[in-house]
Amino acid sequence: MTNRLTAATITAALLVLTSCGADQDPDAGNQSAATSQESSAPETVEPSSDSADEPSASPSEATDPEESPTSEASETASSAQFTTEPRESEGFPSALSQGDGDQQLIDVRSGIHDGYDRVVFEFSGVGEPGWRVEYVDSAAEIGRGKPIEIAGESILEVNINGPSWLPEEEVADQVETNEYYERGTGAVFEEVHIQGPFEAHSQYHIGLQEEVPFSVELLSDPARLVVDFETASD
Repeated sequence: MTNRLTAATITAALLVLTSCGADQDPDAGNQSAATSQESSAPETVEPSSDSADEPSASPSEATDPEESPTSEASETASSAQFTTEPRESEGFPSALSQGDGDQQLIDVRSGIHDGYDRVVFEFSGVGEPGWRVEYVDSAAEIGRGKPIEIAGESILEVNINGPSWLPEEEVADQVETNEYYERGTGAVFEEVHIQGPFEAHSQYHIGLQEEVPFSVELLSDPARLVVDFETASD
């Protein structure tokens, strides 16, 4: 009798345990954790249609990073040393250009950077123009010698040999001559005046409030003459 009660008691206990285990989902704990993780994850915000459809800046507005006022901080000034003394390319002025083909001025742009302001003259064609850059007392038209009014107290003259006044092929986007450019930029210079080409020679004048050290560098692909003016770093 004792053995039978013991067996019945054991059987009843097993039935109770089995019933409790059937009420609990073995994966409930994992599922709960996953649900909690999903609910706490940050909501992904899609970009608005306005920003996605906003057109990028036009080529005239989005200049090279090395010239743009909003260029990357990694951009640095010309590798040439800042000076107030005249600078010129090798062989100037006897060598009209370093390469074959005509070079026409197709763009003038500028940028403000930490420690320097920049003016860039971009050329079309295959060759690289010869150049001389120096401070002068006054500006005058090529050939006629008629005075040119330049804003500021100091004038930096950029002489270019290479661009022809009779190019073999017409350049549609050639910069208009006897015109002023890059005015009111907030840079150390006041304005840029372009004249030429005249018999494969051009002059560009940059007006400044005072004479400051500058550097000059010729870049290629496309050909660009870069003039940097030293300013105080932020």
